[in-house]
Amino acid sequence: MKNLSTFYQPGAALGGDNAKIGTLLTPLINDTIIIVAIISFVMLILAGYNFVISNGDKAKVDNATNMINYSITGLVLAVAAFVITQMVGQVGGIKDILNLK
Repeated sequence: MKNLSTFYQPGAALGGDNAKIGTLLTPLINDTIIIVAIISFVMLILAGYNFVISNGDKAKVDNATNMINYSITGLVLAVAAFVITQMVGQVGGIKDILNLK
């Protein structure tokens, strides 16, 4: 694997000659997946609240149903991204992706 500092000068701060691409990408990938999962979960809670307070209004029920569908889709995509990232890391030999801290 190429050293990160050879083609990305700020990479020296991530470990100098021992800096790897995985050292840079691992926190970005993991943090992005966590943020997407949290946002999806919060949206799912808000959608459930909107569904409860809709009082049978067709437009509000449809809006809440769409929010629930999109929230669940977001959670599924976040989990799928995590699994795919782990598989690519294991197959590609990027061991840093597998170390969640």
